[in-house]
Amino acid sequence: MYRFRILGLLLCIAMLAKVHYVEASSCTRLADRMPPLSECMEEETPCFCTMAGDWFTRLRALYVLPNDSSGALSTIPDSGVSVHPAWTGEFDFGYMFTQNLGFELILSTTKHTLMGTKSLAGVEIGTTWLLPPTFTLQWRFLPSYRVQPYFGAGANYTLFYWNDCDLPDTHMHLSHSWGAALQGGVDLFFYKDWLFNLDVKYVWIDTKATLTGLIPGTVHVDINPWLFGFGIGRKW
Repeated sequence: MYRFRILGLLLCIAMLAKVHYVEASSCTRLADRMPPLSECMEEETPCFCTMAGDWFTRLRALYVLPNDSSGALSTIPDSGVSVHPAWTGEFDFGYMFTQNLGFELILSTTKHTLMGTKSLAGVEIGTTWLLPPTFTLQWRFLPSYRVQPYFGAGANYTLFYWNDCDLPDTHMHLSHSWGAALQGGVDLFFYKDWLFNLDVKYVWIDTKATLTGLIPGTVHVDINPWLFGFGIGRKW
């Protein structure tokens, strides 16, 4: 009788051991199929997610479209000055203080032609180069998404250099300018940290042009350009 009880007990222990082995081997196979913890953490934070401490660099093609207006040249009544648009390239870099808040600094220079208007219509006054370093604070709305729109506001300081007057025996000087700047744009990540960028800025720029020589006079010009940019960039 006891032999049967002992045999039954041994059979129960063997069955329990087999069930435990099957469960353990199944868990082992499941663990083998799971990615390492580091890979899971990387998947939770994709490459395109913007984080505090990230740097951005971009190269853009830039179309500068002045929204210009001017007074009259002080020595020529009913006259005016217009500023022609121009294409150029631009480099900018930025840094994120938080996941949403960062800054951007753009570096670019453009050559513009100054033309007379009204009583000076058709007269080419000269050309000038603008160097307008522009600093903006940016707010990034969707830092964890592949498409990240942003808005910015800041200031610019514009230097005018290589002023060339086309009027006979006349020299031209343009004063430098401080002004505000507004910005809107979007970064579209297409491969890891690489991105396409579209950007629009409105920059307040004005200057006082002073002519000396055969045709003297002064005129105040508001340039206030729209800056339309597109290009490629990278997050570091």
